[in-house]
Amino acid sequence: MAVPKRRSSNSRTNKRRAHDAKKAKQLS
Repeated sequence: MAVPKRRSSNSRTNKRRAHDAKKAKQLS
């Protein structure tokens, strides 16, 4: 997998993680 020169900003990762956390909480 090619590694992007610019890593995703914290805001982006936080948004994605927040979304996943919500789904995970709903499942469990």
